[in-house]
Amino acid sequence: METYNIYMDEAPNGGDLDGEEGYEVEFRVVPNSSDTGDPENNAVLAGLDLIDLINLRDALQQEIDNYALMALEAEAGQAGAVGDEEEAMP
Repeated sequence: METYNIYMDEAPNGGDLDGEEGYEVEFRVVPNSSDTGDPENNAVLAGLDLIDLINLRDALQQEIDNYALMALEAEAGQAGAVGDEEEAMP
């Protein structure tokens, strides 16, 4: 079974709103059979098979979903608090 290596590439993105230089991060997935780099030293994750990649994708998607749900709940909580304050005012 083919294995894969994941690399994380960082590049300056020109700056953030506060004037500090920020970085843009991109991930690359490279089949080990065609990887000409040095995955043992340079890859973020090396030697993942297809099942590992699927599990990684699922775990990342779950964390993204959890974060989005927390943000929606916080937004709904704030909107509810503002609505309660408006009703309490005479």
